Amino acid sequence: MEKSNNLAILILAAGTSSRLGEPKQLLKLKGKTLLNIAIEKAFELTSNVTVILGHKSEEIKKEIVNQKINIIINPNYEDGMGNTIAFGVSNIKEEKVLIMLCDQPLIPINHYEKLIKLSNKNEDKIICSKYKNQYAVPTIFPKKYFEELKKLKADKGAKQLFIKHEPISIALDDDSSIDVDTKEDWQELIKRKEYITI
Repeated sequence: MEKSNNLAILILAAGTSSRLGEPKQLLKLKGKTLLNIAIEKAFELTSNVTVILGHKSEEIKKEIVNQKINIIINPNYEDGMGNTIAFGVSNIKEEKVLIMLCDQPLIPINHYEKLIKLSNKNEDKIICSKYKNQYAVPTIFPKKYFEELKKLKADKGAKQLFIKHEPISIALDDDSSIDVDTKEDWQELIKRKEYITI
């Protein structure tokens, strides 16, 4: 797939990983950190990639392999994901932003490609993923929604936009959607990694 010039990707990697007990960004799967796996996939899709860090940002920054990436630090990361998204989107200049998490390494690249293709056909619509019977990231937001994203607060993320604006969704199987919040999540992910290409 040809890279998108009008698309920015914002990788959320600012959290404290409090339930896990160590920075999830630096967990390694097949020899790569979860954050670098996310970055590699992002650069397959666009050259406009921003990682937003917060907790232990200096330690994590040292592990980022790709030097072409734009790294921003959210000083208020402890206020939650909504605050981190608002801060991150404030730094985006492209016409659309694809928001992705650093802790979902099993999402295949073709899922992101489907989101982009559908967005190109529906320029004004929010294009999101759907798994476990709910809308979720990774999601593409056109610029018309940026002001609403910038007003997000606390730990609510972008779910309120899904409620307000009916998005178009693409199904993602539950196995691929696993994110790492706890040690149990990590063990579950390790069990599946041999069967899913990262």
